[in-house]
Amino acid sequence: MKKNKTISLKTILIVPFIALIVIITAIIGYLSFRNGQKAVNNVAGQLQNEISKRIEDHLSEFLNLPQQINHINAVSIQKGQLNVKNVTSLEHHFWNQVKVFKSVSSIYFGNNQGGLVNSGREKDSDSQYVIITDNFESGPFKKFNTDSLGKRTDLLLTAPDFDARKRLWYKGAIESGNQFWSPVYILFTGQDLAIAASRPAYDGNGDLLGVVSIDLFLSHISSFLENLSIGKTGHAFIMEDSGLLIASSTGTKLFTESKEDKTRKRLKSIESESPLIRHASASLKSKFKERKLKRRFG
Repeated sequence: MKKNKTISLKTILIVPFIALIVIITAIIGYLSFRNGQKAVNNVAGQLQNEISKRIEDHLSEFLNLPQQINHINAVSIQKGQLNVKNVTSLEHHFWNQVKVFKSVSSIYFGNNQGGLVNSGREKDSDSQYVIITDNFESGPFKKFNTDSLGKRTDLLLTAPDFDARKRLWYKGAIESGNQFWSPVYILFTGQDLAIAASRPAYDGNGDLLGVVSIDLFLSHISSFLENLSIGKTGHAFIMEDSGLLIASSTGTKLFTESKEDKTRKRLKSIESESPLIRHASASLKSKFKERKLKRRFG
């Protein structure tokens, strides 16, 4: 014979109450988690925006300065304050400017006879040099070390058959008639990536005298990125629209050199030694593809 199980009034009252507490606690816990996650995401987003703004401001200053210096030099030439026929005067003027402006690598002038006067600093060093072509025209050029006053000392190297007029920084400035930026290139020494900012220089009558130009070592940007605080594991990198790397906070190489023929090739972000950069660039590539498809078919 089965016994009838009776449920006490106490149980009837307590069980729903406990269940309600469990449900409310779960809801509060879920909402707290969601709000906490949202707060963390907001803080992370703000941090990313602040870092991006710092990088943007640094790049703006880094890239604006060369054209400002070029403008000053071009105006000085036009007014006759800077004599483009006096090689010694030019090299001392450029040497002093390189001394003052730490972010530029070299400042130079190529004349309409293909000659060159250049002063710059060595990579990762405060030592400066000057480069001049024989007779300030196309032909052999010579690179000299300098003393603390900017005077030539030891001959460091010579190179034959230099003609400033055949260089992209010269031709680009002449064709544009104004300020010009060269594509990013690998230095012939293989030390660094560089970019040139240039503009034509005229006399008081508007006749072309040559081109003033400035080189920038792009390792300067990488050094800035390396010194940024981006959390414990965060990194930053800059690439062109083509995907070619310009700078990175990881300290990895941005170009390779063939062992067979010593040819050098710039790396794309998806070819980086850093797994983080490879994965990030793949993600960016995927997002840009989606945006393009939405614009095209959306």
